[in-house]
Amino acid sequence: MFQLSPPDFLYSVYRPDLAALGATDGRPASGLPQDNNDPLSRRDAGLEFLDVTALVDIALIESKRAGDGRQEDVYKITNNGSSVVDTHLLMVASGLSDRIEMENASGITSTGDPYRRVFLANGVLLPGESIVKSLLFEQQPRDPPVTYALRLLSGQGNP
Repeated sequence: MFQLSPPDFLYSVYRPDLAALGATDGRPASGLPQDNNDPLSRRDAGLEFLDVTALVDIALIESKRAGDGRQEDVYKITNNGSSVVDTHLLMVASGLSDRIEMENASGITSTGDPYRRVFLANGVLLPGESIVKSLLFEQQPRDPPVTYALRLLSGQGNP
């Protein structure tokens, strides 16, 4: 079995020239996982994400807006497919104005969209199972209500 050793993937120590070009310590130059290259292994390694938006029903239960400009959107997400949605679920708010901040964001995608990471019970959302989660936004009190497109991704790491 072929295994990489530290000189093969610790670029900051052994290959600063590659590190300067953007090579990430711990990942082979190919960007693929060391041991497995199946879709689940790539998602577990944070190398890719699965868009599960079409596999679930997303229902906006409530949208509350406070006088200070804060808005809370509460969603019920139901797996209406026949297979599980696994690993972490990322709620990505696409198309937000630069003036709006997602207060409960876990991070920002590579395209600049904020996302909230949801840890699923037992790591899965079973067929027919639902969860309720909210997104919190902050903006100026006189601005119009927050609008965005919600996408759901499955995977680990930062999209």
